[in-house]
Amino acid sequence: MPAVIAEIHAAKVRALLDDGHEVAAHGFRHEDVSTLDRTEEKARLDRTTAILEGVTGKRPAGWFSLPRQGDKYAGGSISPSTMDLLIEAGYAYMGNGLADDVPHWWVTDFAARRAILTLPYYYHFDDQFFLLFPATGTGLEHPDALFRNWRAEFEAQYGRGRYFGLTLHPHAIGFPNRLQMLEEFLAHMGGFPALWNPTGAECARHWTETYPASTHLRLKPSIWQDHPGSLS
Repeated sequence: MPAVIAEIHAAKVRALLDDGHEVAAHGFRHEDVSTLDRTEEKARLDRTTAILEGVTGKRPAGWFSLPRQGDKYAGGSISPSTMDLLIEAGYAYMGNGLADDVPHWWVTDFAARRAILTLPYYYHFDDQFFLLFPATGTGLEHPDALFRNWRAEFEAQYGRGRYFGLTLHPHAIGFPNRLQMLEEFLAHMGGFPALWNPTGAECARHWTETYPASTHLRLKPSIWQDHPGSLS
C-alpha cells in the first residue's frame, strides 16, 4: 500500500489488519524512484515506513516496487540503491522478484554476501495483464482465459511444492462477474490438502528460518558480461 493511501484511508487499513491481512509498503505515492539520487530515495522510503508504522502500529515487513509506465519489466521502478536501502531500513523481504518461482536471495554485494529475501512475481498470475493490457481485444472478454491460466499454473506449482502468488487489482478484478470467478478459483484452491496460505511476512519468515542466507546462499562468479543497452 502506498503511504499516502494509508494516511487517507487509515480506518480501512486498520480494518484490513483486523481481518488478518498484512499491509506491505508500495512506495510513497507510486513515484518512479529509478531517477532519484540515493538521499532523496532514502528520505521517501523512510517517510513511507514511518507513515505505515503510524497507521498500522508496526513497521512494514515487505516492500513492493512499482513498474514504470510503459515498462514491460515488473522490477522496473528500482534504482541501484533501492535494495541496499531496504536492507538498511530493516525490511524482511522485497515482494516482486522475477528471478525464480520460489523465494530467493537478491544479492547486492557479492563479496560481502549482502542480500535481501525476494518473493516471486510473474505476469501470468497478475489480473492486469489479462484484463487491462491484452494483446488483442479490450480485456472485457478475457476473464475466462485468466481463470484457466490461474488454475493451470496453481495446479502445476502445487504439484511441484512451489510458490504461487496471486496479484489482484480492484480496478481490474472488481467487476461482479470477475469477483464471482475469483471466488470460484479460491474455492478450487481450497480443495487441495495441506495448502498453506501465508502472508508475505509469514512466508518470508519461514523461508529465512528454513533456508537462511548464511548456509543456503551459495555464490559463484557470474558468467554474465554487461553490455551498453542491455536490460541489466
